[in-house]
Parts: sequence; C-alpha cells; structure tokens
Amino acid sequence: MNNQQKIRVCLIVEGAYPYVFGGVSIWIQQLISDLPEIDFVLWTVIPEKGQPYKFKLPGNVVEVEEIALSEKLRSGKRKRHVQSQWEIIRNFHNQLERGNVDQFESFCRQFVPHEPRALAPENLFRDFQGWQLITDKYNLHHPISPFVQYYWAWRAVHIPLFQMLQAPIPQADVYHAVSTGYAGFLGAIAKVVNRKPFLLTEHGIYTKEREIEINQSELYVGYQKRMWKKNFRGLARIAYAHADLIIALFRRNQEIQIQMGAPPERCQVIPNGIRVRNFQDIKPKPHKGFNVGFIGRMVPIKDVKNFIMAARIIKDEISAAHFYLIGPQEERDDYYQELLLMVDNLELKNEITFTGEVDVKKYFPILDVLCLSSIKEAQPLSVIEALVAGVPVVATDVGDVADILQNDGIVVSPKKPDKMAEGVIQFATDPKFRKRCIQWGRARARRDYDLDKIIQRYKELYQRYGTKEVVQWRA
Repeated sequence: MNNQQKIRVCLIVEGAYPYVFGGVSIWIQQLISDLPEIDFVLWTVIPEKGQPYKFKLPGNVVEVEEIALSEKLRSGKRKRHVQSQWEIIRNFHNQLERGNVDQFESFCRQFVPHEPRALAPENLFRDFQGWQLITDKYNLHHPISPFVQYYWAWRAVHIPLFQMLQAPIPQADVYHAVSTGYAGFLGAIAKVVNRKPFLLTEHGIYTKEREIEINQSELYVGYQKRMWKKNFRGLARIAYAHADLIIALFRRNQEIQIQMGAPPERCQVIPNGIRVRNFQDIKPKPHKGFNVGFIGRMVPIKDVKNFIMAARIIKDEISAAHFYLIGPQEERDDYYQELLLMVDNLELKNEITFTGEVDVKKYFPILDVLCLSSIKEAQPLSVIEALVAGVPVVATDVGDVADILQNDGIVVSPKKPDKMAEGVIQFATDPKFRKRCIQWGRARARRDYDLDKIIQRYKELYQRYGTKEVVQWRA
C-alpha cells in the first residue's frame, strides 16, 4: 500500500449494520464515524436484497457489497475435475470432523471462481464423488433418518456456504469481521484469496447464540439441529484458525473463544465503551426520597419482574423508596402488560414510574442506585454509564458485570430478588461504602471504558495490519 493512500478496511457484517438497529450496529457506526481518515467497505450478509438502511452511512463508507441468503445459488456448468480435487475436498471434511481446519485453504481453492480448476456447486450435487461424500456422511451420522430428508437438510446447510465461496471479494487492506458464522467465514476466504490480514471481533459468542436459537426452534428435528450446530462450530474454528487477531469484549468471552479453538497467543480483549465526556460532569440533584433506577428494554431477558419483586422488598424496608423503570416498552407489549399487572398486584402502583424511552442522562442526577436484573448480557453499557455518572450499581452476575464492577459495586445472582434488595438496602444504609464505590468506580470506568480511547486502539490495529502482506499460498 502506498503511504499516501488511505487504509481501506472491509467490515464484514451478518444481519446487523446498517439494516438493523442494535448494540453491534451502533458500535460499527461509532467506529466508522470516528475514523474519517480510513475508508470503509461494508460486506454484508442479509436475508434478502432491498432492505432499507436504519443508519445514515458516514462519508468514509466508500462501497457496500451485499450477499442475500434468499437468492438462488448461481448455477454453472459442471467442470471437469481431477481426482486429486475430490481427495482434497474429502480430506478437508474428514479433518473438520476431528476439529482440524488446516486443509481449509486447499479446500477453498477448489471452489473460488477465479481459480482455473475451480469446481462449480453442480459438481458437488451431481458428480459421483460428490454423491459419495454426502452418502458416506449420511451413513456415518444419520443412517436411520430418511435419506431424502437428510439430503435436503444438507443442501440447506451448505448452499449459504457456496454463496460465500462464489461471492466477489471487495478489495481492502484489512478484513474485519464482527462475528464468526458467515461473516467470519467470509473473512477467512478473503485472507486465503487476497492474502490480506483478517481481524475478528466478537461482541457475543456467535456460535453459542446460534445453538440456543437452534435448540429452541421447532423447524428442525433432532439430527437436523445437530447438523446446523456442527456447521456453526466448524465455521467458528475456521475463523479462529485464520484470523490474525481475535478480539473479545471481556475476559469470560475470551476464555470461551479459547475453549472453542481460538489460539490464545492471537487473542486480545478490547472492551466496549461509552462517551465518557457525556457522563463525567453529571452531578446529583437534590430530591426527595430514595430513588432506585432500572435502565433497559421491557423484555423477558432483562428480567424486569425480578427488579419489581426486589422493589417490593426494598419498599418494605425503605418507606421513602421510589422506582424508575427507564426504557422502551413497545418491543414486547404482552410482557409490558404483565409488568403492569404485577405492579398492581404488589401494590406498587404509586411507587413505580415507567418512563418509556428517554435520555438517561436526565435521570442519573436523581438516582441513588441503579439496578441491572438481566439473565443475559454481554457488556452492559448502562452499568458503565452509571459508574461514570456517579451512581452506585447493584447488578446480576451476567456477562462482564463482575469485571466491570469489581469491588466498586454489588454483584448478585440472577433471579434472586431478595439479594438484589439487600444490595440496594446496603447502599441506602452504609454511606461510607456507597461513597467509596462511587469514587473508585467512577475513576476506573473513566480510565478503562472511554470509547475515544477504544476507537484509537482500533485505529492503531488498522494501521499496523493495513501495511502487512500475508505469505503467498502455493498450490
């Protein structure tokens, strides 16, 4: 790359930015907007073409390429092959069964379109060797299932992968996937074909999230669920094996990545963060009573009912307590109606205020404690915002909460409203403990979770890897 040229980064995104509003999408928007000196290409995997953008693209997004999973696989003529190609394909599948992805590069080269001897998907579906591979896997893993059902399930799993292998690869100096799965698979392909560095950032653990969805799905029977889960585990191994750097948001997720095959020497933690400057000057305002806050969507995963049960216990001990549930209510109106009924049954109607979606900065000055009652989180930004704003926190032990709070807050088990209530009561009755948590928590959050510093770390990574070349592959 010429030193006078801008670094060109290809962000590889599945099912998120710029089509879906959410935590990962907001992070991508912030990353691109804060690095105007870098050109970005978006390489996106989406359900179907024509989806509207939920974000206005910054001016340094110079290209958008889409892969729509609903589109038919591009058909092509069956190509003449040599036996060694099928030996490579079979060997790769056999090694993958054992968790070994060393042969991925050779396998990939059998299908990427610009390779002179590249096979078409038609070869896999119609050649004798392709059928033999499929029937061997069927007899090995699912011989009691009807073959026709197995075959169509196999096609459903593999056709998206052939779409990825056939897709034109955008030119870039660095490829950066924001998950494993299809995005990580594309990153590995880009590294193999274009010989450029590949970075991987996981905000959650994609494979685990997909496994939960598959287990809960009624669309698949048992062996089909196992097939899909094995597919996503294999994609994760491929991404981990080929990424030059594997980034997790926090230590617990990094440990899971390593357990799933990520090389420890290529793993790094870069947390999410907030605009510290937007919260650091917030000061408490005089107010009546003792105000306890909850910030989040009114949905089951946030376990708002646990917070409301804790509120009843707190109210019995602190008569001046009032509770603010801050966040949007529209996503699950049925759940929100259940919350209203619960508030009524617990005789808390006058003590609980549902604010709807508001600017949380307006409420931090009147909050004495913030509670997080979720049963699942990654790195909850509301906890970091509260620390910087000087509001002590009681939170469930999910995701990165324990590392964020350390000794400067109270961590309790999920679904334990009595323990959450005890934590709030401790902050209300122990002013020295409360003061220490506010002072130390605020200083540490400002130091470790400043988004401006975190974006700078990514800029340094892009600059470092954007000038690297990968050793040329030889057949």
